[in-house]
Amino acid sequence: MKTQILNKEDRVIHYYSTLESRAIYFVLKGVKHFGYYPKGRENISVSEAQKLIIERIFKKLNLQNESFLLDAGCGEGEAALYLANKYNVRVNGIDILDFNIEKAIKKMMRLGLDNKVEFKVMDYTNLDFGDETFDGVYTMETLVHAPDYRWTLGEFYRVLKPNGKIILLEYTLAPLDTFPPDLKKIREMIIEESGMYSLPYFLHGRFPEILKDAGFVNISVENATPRTIPLFKKAHFFFYLPYRIINLLGLQKKFVNITSAVEAYENFIPKDLWRENIVTAMKK
Repeated sequence: MKTQILNKEDRVIHYYSTLESRAIYFVLKGVKHFGYYPKGRENISVSEAQKLIIERIFKKLNLQNESFLLDAGCGEGEAALYLANKYNVRVNGIDILDFNIEKAIKKMMRLGLDNKVEFKVMDYTNLDFGDETFDGVYTMETLVHAPDYRWTLGEFYRVLKPNGKIILLEYTLAPLDTFPPDLKKIREMIIEESGMYSLPYFLHGRFPEILKDAGFVNISVENATPRTIPLFKKAHFFFYLPYRIINLLGLQKKFVNITSAVEAYENFIPKDLWRENIVTAMKK
């Protein structure tokens, strides 16, 4: 399938369906988000760091027992299953990728959590839930894929109960004119090839304005980038030599994940061109 005939949803599906993406997420056991490495614990495993970011998100949600959560862009369901298994909450996980949902359901049944978790193929820009259904909504590095983040945030606002919380684990970028010419090209390629249509609008410091415009209050943003660096360091160790070959052959589009990881560690993070953020807000 040629890139130019892909619509926006197809581009996201194509990105997650590539051999490179599937191979990397297979190694990560289906987890599709970065981890959190607390100060003094930079040597913990990738798996432990990924659990800690889920814990941090759950702590910020500050929910009561039997709360009902929406995991928007749930992937293979690792976060939803972890929370349902450890805490007394119910979770609905949705994703546009049917193969993700199939794997999530298998994991759910294996863990015996079908009474607390439900997974569905669903587009989060058109939620099939009634108004004021959920106590909390969270996304983990997936809102960047929304074709229209304003509409999507409106859907999240609609399905949240009054005083319900939303947590976004999302990227931000420095303004385009602060990127050197070579990195500007890399930035645009990564955005296009991975279908991160909303990322150009997620600039450093803009999330409070974005969420306020969507009707949310009590907005806070934590720059978690320093706590992700150990993962990028590990990825850089494994991908440094392959990336040099990829770069030499001009194959960055074919290996967008490897390109992103190496460029982030070598350039984007040191120059503060990219950040990982934990954004918290509440519905009025």
